[in-house]
Amino acid sequence: MKHIIIVLFLFSFAIISCDHGLAPPPKEKIEQGISGTIYYRGAFPDSLKEHRLFAAKMDRKFRSMNEIMTLILSGSDSIQIYPSILQSPLSLTKEDSIKFRFVLPPALYKYLAVAQTTGAIFDSSQWKIVGVYSLDSINWVPRPILIGSGEFVDSINITVDYNNPPPQPFGIAGRGR
Repeated sequence: MKHIIIVLFLFSFAIISCDHGLAPPPKEKIEQGISGTIYYRGAFPDSLKEHRLFAAKMDRKFRSMNEIMTLILSGSDSIQIYPSILQSPLSLTKEDSIKFRFVLPPALYKYLAVAQTTGAIFDSSQWKIVGVYSLDSINWVPRPILIGSGEFVDSINITVDYNNPPPQPFGIAGRGR
């Protein structure tokens, strides 16, 4: 009887001690995305309610800001927004610059921009693009960003110039400064 108890004890100990056997350890969560600084120039609008950074996998003319908002709210992975709609927006303290760290899935992002609203967050007619990640502020050609798996791309800097805003990425009717 004593031997049976010892065998059962050792067997129980072995069962409890074996977690997942020879299974590999869980994968370490690796963040990827972009980080940088948004620089502000010009007269900070008093009517500004909030601004957010967004990254789009597509570079095309959208019909309206409503189309962009629909893609964001539908959970489409073609447009990512920072901070998310559920989080507080970027700082509105009229600073010269703010740093950001935008976690993104690996992909080629063809359009990175700062959008602002002077109205309610879900009123797409009040949103406009005020800064674009671009090589220049004359032609405003968007500069693509390739994010590889486990890669964080640094020094992604965007200038928001309230006196010289970029063209809006909407159809002909919405295009302009």
